[in-house]
Amino acid sequence: MDINTFSKLTYGVYIVGSGDKDKKNAFIATAVFQVTAIPEKIAIASNKDNYTTEFIQDKKAFSISVLKQNYTPLTMGNFGFRSGRSFNKFEKCNYILGEKTGVPIVLDDTMSWFECTVEQEMDLGTHILFVGKVVDCAIISEEETPLTYQYYHEVKKGVTHKNAPSYIDVNKNISKNKN
Repeated sequence: MDINTFSKLTYGVYIVGSGDKDKKNAFIATAVFQVTAIPEKIAIASNKDNYTTEFIQDKKAFSISVLKQNYTPLTMGNFGFRSGRSFNKFEKCNYILGEKTGVPIVLDDTMSWFECTVEQEMDLGTHILFVGKVVDCAIISEEETPLTYQYYHEVKKGVTHKNAPSYIDVNKNISKNKN
């Protein structure tokens, strides 16, 4: 099996958030996709170890902010490579609270957002798949290009976090394929 095949799947890059005005968190996500048009539903995959997963399960709601291609390193660093358990990701971030659910919606370096209520939850082993009904959404800027995972890797030279659904431990897969 050629594990490089997985790198041919296409992804966008998003910030998924949950919580409320007092306690909130968010993370960089690539496993975000629309599952139906009517009613409007979006699914996300969240690692069980992500602090935000606890907020989504408790609040039964989440937000998705679509990152723009020309994001700043601060945004990626805050939401992609630091844990909200020991760091306030929203301290120096522009955000709003969703009118329907109260979840935080990141505005920095984003071009649009969705506010969703959880309708289904599925345990996938390392991750949980949440299917959410879109209860509100808005475009911040139509003059931006959405960030793709390919652009993030090839142009920005970004790396994949170990909690990402697309993370492949090359050493583990090499030894597995030799047996």
